[in-house]
Amino acid sequence: MTKKYVGSSGHGLKIRGAEHFIDEVDEARKVTNEVHHILTTQYTGIGSVFHDNTSTTQNQNLQTIVNYHNKQTRDLDWSIHLNAAGVTDSPRGVEVLYYDAKDLAAKVSAAIANASGLKNRGAKQRTELYFLKNTTKPAILLEICFVDSKADVDLYHKNFNPICAAIAEVLADHLGYTKKQNEQIQKEEPKVTNTLTSTAKEDLKGLLKETYQKGILKVDHSERVCSMTDGEALGLLISVVKRTL
Repeated sequence: MTKKYVGSSGHGLKIRGAEHFIDEVDEARKVTNEVHHILTTQYTGIGSVFHDNTSTTQNQNLQTIVNYHNKQTRDLDWSIHLNAAGVTDSPRGVEVLYYDAKDLAAKVSAAIANASGLKNRGAKQRTELYFLKNTTKPAILLEICFVDSKADVDLYHKNFNPICAAIAEVLADHLGYTKKQNEQIQKEEPKVTNTLTSTAKEDLKGLLKETYQKGILKVDHSERVCSMTDGEALGLLISVVKRTL
């Protein structure tokens, strides 16, 4: 029988996590969705992911996430977070926290580091954390990078896809998934396109550059315009509008 997983992003829509150069909640959701997407389109993975959009207190948030995990039939729990420790230009790195899944945590941390150039801080046991303590299946909590390390954030942006692919590869191996044939992947995986015109791309590039220079956005996304999906472009525009109203 194929093993199943449940993944989740840390914190919630109304209970925000760490924020500086990037926002923990926003990025954790992106990583969670992409890892799930890879596992179910490139591998024979079966699972679900969860994002908390309703909780209004920290305790409620933790309970909501764990309750979702525990209500599912699965063999592994994983949750995506990003770390913080004080603003710096220096690298800090990736670490993966565990209750009793030490070997898996170490493999995931090493895989992310190898794929991205992030410093490998390794596997760290944290038996007091609510998510790790209260999920009823083996669980790991991934701290992808530090949101307040400029070096980490640069590596994260540059290697987002390799990071997600590395996580998925280790989880797939752990759960016994096999990789699908190219023909099957192409048939099942919809193409993600950027439908912006060349003029719109140049305008968006200029806007993102200007908002970064003015400090409205803390990261310069202007050079990524051509590789963005329509959804990513729209999300950045919404952030700009919200922060300038």
